[in-house]
Amino acid sequence: MLMMIAFGTVIGLALPTAMRPPAPAPAATPATHVTAAPAPPRETVIQREGDGHFYAFANVNNEPIRFVVDTGATMVALTPEDARRAHINFDPAQVVPVGYGASGQLNGQPVMIDLLELDGKRAGQVHGLVLPNLPVSLLGQSYLRQIATVSISNDEMRLK
Repeated sequence: MLMMIAFGTVIGLALPTAMRPPAPAPAATPATHVTAAPAPPRETVIQREGDGHFYAFANVNNEPIRFVVDTGATMVALTPEDARRAHINFDPAQVVPVGYGASGQLNGQPVMIDLLELDGKRAGQVHGLVLPNLPVSLLGQSYLRQIATVSISNDEMRLK
């Protein structure tokens, strides 16, 4: 008897799906409105690169941009090239003093980023800057403070 059950199971698994009988239809039930609970935030883990920085790609206005994730930067800062690619108007004539960095006064153009998303973590209306001499865009606190948890341990940064 046990051999027949095992043999039947093997044959059932080996049959193509089209040859299997259809599954019985579920019993009809009155329609009810069910609101799905939001999925828990997915943890993003970023590895430290050899130069000591954490790099990530994030979508700015649905365009992929490579960032240094910079927890010490007050704002998201874009290179002029990345700003243009993300459909953010950059006008060098509108560059003004915007703050101070390690090397002194920073000049840039304040901008508003409509949508910034990293691994499903979305933020809208993010304050940013376009900095003319910036070599790589920075993912700073104007975005990171909207993430529930940002932590660094050893060579990993975790965003949740």
